[in-house]
Amino acid sequence: MAGDNERIKLTLDLLGSGLFPIIEQEMKAVYQDDWIDRAKESFRNSPITSQPSGDAIRWDAHSTLLILWDHWNSVFRNRLTPLERSYVGELREYRNRWAHQSQIKTQDTLRILDTASRLLSAVGATDEAKQLKSERDKLLGQILQQQGKNIYDSSDHQRDRVRDAIIFLICALATIFVIINSYGTEAPAIFFAGFVGVVFAFLAYQRWVTPDRPTHGAHECTNCGKVIYGESCPYCNENNLA
Repeated sequence: MAGDNERIKLTLDLLGSGLFPIIEQEMKAVYQDDWIDRAKESFRNSPITSQPSGDAIRWDAHSTLLILWDHWNSVFRNRLTPLERSYVGELREYRNRWAHQSQIKTQDTLRILDTASRLLSAVGATDEAKQLKSERDKLLGQILQQQGKNIYDSSDHQRDRVRDAIIFLICALATIFVIINSYGTEAPAIFFAGFVGVVFAFLAYQRWVTPDRPTHGAHECTNCGKVIYGESCPYCNENNLA
């Protein structure tokens, strides 16, 4: 199971590869043969420089996001919207925090995945966006599962399980009493009473140790958008098997 750090690293890698085509296309359209030199000007103005010398540019998340931000008014404002510019600024902030090893919470990781997938969709990097959406949905499922586990492992639900287990045991004792009172202490009656006692004891034990599982009402699948009634989507499963 991937952790937050691995998910953020994957996001940054996909941003680097997914944003490069639009940068190359739009920068060439405006600056033509000088587009590399104009792109490198962004690194001279940046306090964080990790680019190789010469004409080469390391097309990672840092460089692509920086160029998008720095050349927005002159190049990218006619291709992308102000909302997508806010995505660029947000992702730059998270990228810098991650590079400086600042702690990033799981909820922030979920936001990074969502914002990056939206930006990549906007620039036409559909494969990269789809991969990040899948990671986002997996992480969201883990968060909801953990929240449900915390709820159903609460003290109230633990008391409910203890109460139900005690009820099972009381039913077992009552049934055994009725059997013995009705049929005496002959071997068949004792055997049947013992069998009933074992069954109820097993049910009581299972109720005691097994947490309640959350129930799922009708809701939309985060992947395909269809209405489902359980935790997993049968439509997506069919597509994966096809």
